[in-house]
Amino acid sequence: MRLFGTDGIRGEVNKYPLTAESILKLSKAASLVLRKKNSINRVVVNKDTRLSGYIFEPVITAGLISMGMDVVLVGPLPTPALSLLGKSLRADFSIMITASHNPYQDNGLKFFNSNGLKISLEEEKKIEDLFFNYDFENHKIKSNALGKAERLIDAIGRYSEALKQEIDKKIIFHDMKVVLDTANGAAYKVAPQILYELGVDLKTMNNSPNGTNINADCGSLFPAKASKQVIKRKANIGICLDGDADRVVLIDEKGIILSGEEILYIIAKHYLKNKLIKKGSTIISNEVANYGFEQSLKKIGLNLLRVKVGDKNIIEAIVNKVHLFGGEPSGHFIFKNSNLIGDGLVAAIKVMSIMKKENKKLSELRKDLQMYEVLEINQKIDKELFILNQENLYIDLIKIIKNKKIFYSIRPSGTEPLLRVNLQYDKRSIKTNVLNNIKLKIIKKISDAC
Repeated sequence: MRLFGTDGIRGEVNKYPLTAESILKLSKAASLVLRKKNSINRVVVNKDTRLSGYIFEPVITAGLISMGMDVVLVGPLPTPALSLLGKSLRADFSIMITASHNPYQDNGLKFFNSNGLKISLEEEKKIEDLFFNYDFENHKIKSNALGKAERLIDAIGRYSEALKQEIDKKIIFHDMKVVLDTANGAAYKVAPQILYELGVDLKTMNNSPNGTNINADCGSLFPAKASKQVIKRKANIGICLDGDADRVVLIDEKGIILSGEEILYIIAKHYLKNKLIKKGSTIISNEVANYGFEQSLKKIGLNLLRVKVGDKNIIEAIVNKVHLFGGEPSGHFIFKNSNLIGDGLVAAIKVMSIMKKENKKLSELRKDLQMYEVLEINQKIDKELFILNQENLYIDLIKIIKNKKIFYSIRPSGTEPLLRVNLQYDKRSIKTNVLNNIKLKIIKKISDAC
């Protein structure tokens, strides 16, 4: 049985495997797999603002200490801060306690290696094997070899200063109005601080976490209220982060919410114009990226490489294929010359910098991109039945979709019991009633199968 999904381990709190008992065992298994030889036996642990963090932070700490590891606690801070701090503190590995954009009832774990990158599939499998098969009751550490824990007092300052080092100091942001929604999440304190230090005229929303309001009708999944504030305040840009601040949704001065592809296109076009990339270069995105985006890139002489969903696949393509940057429609953006982990605030500030350098409004930067319409079907499934019927179900779904001038992607969610069917089309080439009929057939076929 797999514990890991597309982005670590995630699920409902107090239900397997997100119980205190299971998390304790997972932390022990991770210490055996991820600790380095001849190291200082150090692990950095971070968390977002969920109430259940008060369960998992001490449980993980206890498990690691019992295995002889020293623990440095840094949260709550964004996930990208953990990647940076893990490297800075020369940790063997790091653990982020978060369920990202999910509601507070969920939580999860993300594991990072000593280089600040998400651990490999092979390492995940080793942790799972130990979790299910190892006898931890008889793994004894001598009392004088136990670890210890401490909280890093200046964690926010370290992350803030490291992030600001990436910003062109010649750019003046003093005349820029910004609306920021921190989703009552991990960036609730540090993101407003960084933007304040840059000198923007800032309106911050949803930065009062109480343990149960993370992602609750706010942040990157629910940007409508921030959009209204952008219009009301006549702001230049709206920035909506998710619960662990590794993804971002941006809003232009007209209150229009940008897709991830639009942000990628703005960056790509600016980089091409300023010779940071050349014609023929490749931008990375995932299998559900909009085909209108791909065609628009081709028009300006750039290519698109599609990888499987999951920001670790973007990172792998950038590292292994020597590409400069990439991102996902959901709002993860990765830059080779940055922290090599999705950082929503970094991406937002890069776009703000482009606005200043080109002296253009965000709506002007995005206007050349022609996007296809998207119909996203997220149908609940029984995972065991899906595994049994997956091959035949895919064949049946493709029969429904093919020859209808539709680009499609079919994939199970890595974090929820859902089958995701992404349909993209030019609205001029398919009638609404035909599309609705296809949708109903897809839902029925999935429901009947699993």
